[in-house]
Amino acid sequence: MAAAATGALLVLVAGCSDGAEGEAQPSPEPSAPASDSTTAAPSTSAPAQEPPHSGAPAVTNPLPESVLSAEPCDVVTPEQVTELLGKSVEGTDRDLDELGEGCEWKNPQRMSAFDVQYDTVMRQGLSSAYANSQPQMEHFEATGPIQGFPAVEYNNDQGDLTCHVVVGLADEYSVGTAVTLGQDAEMQDSCEAANQVADIIVGNLKNNAGG
Repeated sequence: MAAAATGALLVLVAGCSDGAEGEAQPSPEPSAPASDSTTAAPSTSAPAQEPPHSGAPAVTNPLPESVLSAEPCDVVTPEQVTELLGKSVEGTDRDLDELGEGCEWKNPQRMSAFDVQYDTVMRQGLSSAYANSQPQMEHFEATGPIQGFPAVEYNNDQGDLTCHVVVGLADEYSVGTAVTLGQDAEMQDSCEAANQVADIIVGNLKNNAGG
């Protein structure tokens, strides 16, 4: 866990050692990570299929859904937020009716951000990403396992400063993150960062479940 957190710190706040935090010139606030597309809602033209489907793997050792009853803004500790974004910031609720509860954190000075998004409403889990995001994204591939769970990463292209990672905690529900790198981290891999943040999130959820 410590190694993952350190890696995420390096990619999300790359270049922050060039000067004191107070010396950074304010930049426009970053666009919110597109967590509403982390697991797109299934088409209403056909009934939802029983997951897993569309190529998504089955989750053989599901995490109890009760872990997702925790407030999303509490899933990442304040210390972890500071490590990831280079400063202490409060999480902002970002609940989505079609997915579930969520939270996001931003560092406007660094133009970096990340979020946590529960996908509990549609009962499609990781299958939703395979069925809906895979056909739309230029880059989509299986990654992980993350903390023992299957996962996918995707974005518009591999040079994109934002990447999404969705982790299947069970066949019917998942948790996702969208990570946006700071403007001074163009040479970093946003999907590598997103996988590291997802590892932290799922690790914390496992700890909450006593696992």
